[in-house]
Amino acid sequence: MSNTLEPEFKPILRQVDVIPGEYEGQPVFFLRDPLGFVEELIVLPQSVLFLLAMMNGDNDLRDLQAEATRRMGQIVPLEEITNLVSFLDEKGLLWSEKFEELKEKAYEKWFQLKIRPMAHANQAYPLDENDANWFLSEVFKLSEVQSANPPRILIAPHIDIRVGARAYAEAYRRFNLPPGSRVIIFGVGHYLEFPLSVLTKDLATPFGILRNDRGGLLFLTNSKKLELFPDHMAHKLEHSIEFQALFLKYGRSDELVALPFLIGSMQAILPNEEYIDKFVEGLLDLFDERTYLVLGIDYCHLGLRYGHQAPVNEDLLNEALKVDRYFTELAFAGSSKELAELLQEKSLYNICGSSSLYLLAKLISKGGFNGRGEIFYQEALPFGQGSAVTVLAGGYFV
Repeated sequence: MSNTLEPEFKPILRQVDVIPGEYEGQPVFFLRDPLGFVEELIVLPQSVLFLLAMMNGDNDLRDLQAEATRRMGQIVPLEEITNLVSFLDEKGLLWSEKFEELKEKAYEKWFQLKIRPMAHANQAYPLDENDANWFLSEVFKLSEVQSANPPRILIAPHIDIRVGARAYAEAYRRFNLPPGSRVIIFGVGHYLEFPLSVLTKDLATPFGILRNDRGGLLFLTNSKKLELFPDHMAHKLEHSIEFQALFLKYGRSDELVALPFLIGSMQAILPNEEYIDKFVEGLLDLFDERTYLVLGIDYCHLGLRYGHQAPVNEDLLNEALKVDRYFTELAFAGSSKELAELLQEKSLYNICGSSSLYLLAKLISKGGFNGRGEIFYQEALPFGQGSAVTVLAGGYFV
């Protein structure tokens, strides 16, 4: 694409994170590719944000020019619109041939990696091993619980570790695994289009490598004939598994292996019920006495930041915590049908871990576990102006 675009061209912006900030003393927006095909942060003045919203394939360049002229109160030359669109395309933020070229190169780079690198070190937690040890030791001080027997299934957050530190501590304080354990991880595929996606690489942490359970992966793909949809790039920047890997490797000199999955939305899960049942049955065949499951999930996302018209209040947060508890109890009871119905009814609560809870309910029901579930800790955490996220630490004991 060049600056000689035809006026009839209708640009389509890829899904990007839009982060308000300041650059050289001026208010700007940083555009970030949440999948990591484009690694560069793109800086744009806040005044053009409305044009990004119009780049949906319905509006051509003259439509963008007309709206810009109306908002600015003066004629905006078509050339300025063309330059902006061409810039976004050159950076890989539009659906175009240029993006396809960038995507191919990104996949080539990913497949050359033997280990999934840390994507959030030095941001969400320290990269240096000693600093990371101190960081997590401070987190663990927030819980005084001592537990000799870990739950077979653990629910932990994936929110920013500093924000949700108490919930992480209450979960992982109780998860002292025996040597040689296998840990199946359900993370939230925030940008995953498939029902699920397996991570086929080892995971880097400040404490060393968390090895992939290649034996379990081979069993599911060969013995159970399961297509596990490895949407590789969905794993590149996703934090929901990375944070669990950090806690699983902390303080461990012995080996354990992990079989991590990103779980897609309920909209991707429910139309594929037969496949999901087969997947759950495959996991149950792996579930021996040394196998554990971790759900790295958050619960309700409420308020202005998450598309609601009003800021959160205490009554809403108290209700959300009750909803979280009920959802979790249904999952522990294996009530997948009732859980799915309630999740649909409470869809405005934006529970990002809903599909993982649904799979957990199926796993417990089909596995015939004679166990008990326990909720260790709940909290509603402020997360942006007028907004909050609820988290929960819990476990299922067999």
